Amino acid sequence: MQALLAGMTSDCFNDVAAVPKPFRGPKRVAERYRKHWAGFPDFKVRVKRLLAVGESTIVTENEWSGTHLGTFLGYPATGKYVRVRALVVWHFKGKRLWGETVFFDVGSLLKKIGARISIPRNRRKAKRRH
Repeated sequence: MQALLAGMTSDCFNDVAAVPKPFRGPKRVAERYRKHWAGFPDFKVRVKRLLAVGESTIVTENEWSGTHLGTFLGYPATGKYVRVRALVVWHFKGKRLWGETVFFDVGSLLKKIGARISIPRNRRKAKRRH
């Protein structure tokens, strides 16, 4: 973890589109990575394609894989192995990583790990406009 954070700026961030707010600062970014690795201890990432390169950003298509052996996004371990495609925007300040913005299909991931999603029966019906 220290080596990973050493390559990042002191105001680093990790913004996962499926999570309500970004992780900001080295402690919170480290917490985000630790939670991910706790959910998928054998987590591996492979960059499949470099999609775009800008002055301070790089966009990659990634595939990550791992076995769901711990709690992830609040869902308990299921023991299922998954592969997930993701799009990542890497943000740089000079030669150091400032942060990353990660996009992936959470619904597909939850289906792959076998998570049960409950929808309340007593939802209010949307009012129709006439």
